[in-house]
Amino acid sequence: MATIKNTNITNYCDDLNKELSGMKIRIDALRDDVKKAFGPETEVFRAHEQHLVELSNIIEWKLQILMKVCPFDWKGRDKDVESVSVNRPEKVVGPEISGGYLGG
Repeated sequence: MATIKNTNITNYCDDLNKELSGMKIRIDALRDDVKKAFGPETEVFRAHEQHLVELSNIIEWKLQILMKVCPFDWKGRDKDVESVSVNRPEKVVGPEISGGYLGG
């Protein structure tokens, strides 16, 4: 059963993920725009690229840190990832051989 507190933190995590991810995408798009406008070999592009890449990396880093406060069961970026379960391996009948040190 969901409580108001869980719903609010989930909404916060969703909003935070959406906003920061959107900022990162827009900054990466700006980098491409500057590259097209000034050319990849110009001094203007290199100066802007350095700062835009740095901003994008900082946002990614902050996003990872801030997502740590989200509930354990919050899916975040992995919402569309299907979860699967893995069955236990079958029990082997007979002598069990394990790989280990075989030297003398």
